[in-house]
Amino acid sequence: MAQVVPLRYDTAFKKAFSQPEIFCQFAEDVLGIKFHTDEVHRGYKFLEPIGQVDIEYDLFAEDPESRIVVEIQHVKEGHFYDRFLYYHLINLVEQVKNSKAYQFDRTVYTIVVLTSPYSENEIDFSVAITDFNPVNEFNRKVNVYPHQLVFVVPRMVNDKTPSGIKVWLELVLDSLDGEIDESHYNSPIFERVIDAVKLDNISPAERRVLKDEESWEDTLIDVRQKEKEAIARSLIREGISTEVITRTTGLTAAEIEKLRQS
Repeated sequence: MAQVVPLRYDTAFKKAFSQPEIFCQFAEDVLGIKFHTDEVHRGYKFLEPIGQVDIEYDLFAEDPESRIVVEIQHVKEGHFYDRFLYYHLINLVEQVKNSKAYQFDRTVYTIVVLTSPYSENEIDFSVAITDFNPVNEFNRKVNVYPHQLVFVVPRMVNDKTPSGIKVWLELVLDSLDGEIDESHYNSPIFERVIDAVKLDNISPAERRVLKDEESWEDTLIDVRQKEKEAIARSLIREGISTEVITRTTGLTAAEIEKLRQS
């Protein structure tokens, strides 16, 4: 078993996936395209801010020959759907230079990897794709926009997860307890991911950043727990059953019973 930094931490995720070969293979497996780049940018920003928010892309790369841009966003907090639709659209808007040329010169793909340390009840998928193509009155898709916004959720991997994506999600999921069974991942590309996040390969500077991330995560979990408990107390006062409160809040029956006694 390899001792690793869980890939839910930005420090580990960006260290591994900013390597061009890993980035390209991940993009190809998730998107089903051919993609090549020699450089992956971390914390990429456009030279001139677009719109009212100065956004930053976690990982950003371009294949100049295929005229394809791929962004990878790693997110642990909630309320992400609107945020990353905005990020995706800004990358499209940036390509339109004047009112006489509205065409998009590059295809934009945005991959959002969700590794929240808590449970979002509304997430019941491992992969979800927005492709922007209209559907006509015959219920047929009109393929005019190649751009895609893709959400992947490692903790929701299941038998229906496409095989090319599944092993990546399993690798991320496997890392979350700080250990990875290397025998399950024989491909050289996965060996490189594991090697990048092994504890022995983490620099002192990276360890300092990790400490901050761990503190942030602990605070986030504590806040969400308190929110759940507040909701549960309100439902208890209304006479709602433990079963319903459990489904609503995600708290265990034992936790709810403790709140009833407090």
